[in-house]
Amino acid sequence: MHYIKIIILSIVFSLLIFVSTYLSMQVFADQPAASCLGCSYLKDTFFFSLFSLLVIPFVLLFLTKAKITHTLFSLIISLIFIVIAFVINFNLFIDRVSSWSSYNTKDEVVATAYQSYPFLLTGSIIVFIIFYTVYKTKKRP
Repeated sequence: MHYIKIIILSIVFSLLIFVSTYLSMQVFADQPAASCLGCSYLKDTFFFSLFSLLVIPFVLLFLTKAKITHTLFSLIISLIFIVIAFVINFNLFIDRVSSWSSYNTKDEVVATAYQSYPFLLTGSIIVFIIFYTVYKTKKRP
């Protein structure tokens, strides 16, 4: 049952990454990607979001074995959500906006943060609430 919970939560996490990324960079959906002129925004966002499925199950396995409170556990997962979603947003911004213009790295980071912070914040709060409620029933020493 423990592994099924991890699989389900990993899928939920990945879906929240997808929704957050899709909504935060949707303003650039009509711009062509520099890496693939025929690729759709939805497809790019989906495949970037699948990256989280490679990371989060291992993080969940590790954190469930760690002796930390469920609040800290949920906070760590929320921070990981922010990092993964920001990296995906950053890659989408580079591919759809920055590669067609003259942005430097600092401007790319600032523009990506400005465009995506409401969605990253909202998504991380949702992730925190979900993981907090699911793991608060588990007894921790």
